[in-house]
Amino acid sequence: MKIGDIVTRRIYGEDIQFCILGFYTRQATGERVAILAMLDPSTIVEASVDELAPVSLRHLFALTTNVYTH
Repeated sequence: MKIGDIVTRRIYGEDIQFCILGFYTRQATGERVAILAMLDPSTIVEASVDELAPVSLRHLFALTTNVYTH
């Protein structure tokens, strides 16, 4: 995974998507952590890289496309 990738957190399922803003390593544990922005721009969180899953472009477009049926 790299900066700019769109991911989900496994604990949330695929309901919430995040963009990776950056990474750091926790000094105490050596764990690699990603700094994430929800696709809601008012929320920024961080999460262990191990709990992230990539989102395919096809799935992302499906989530952001409004389809109306009459």
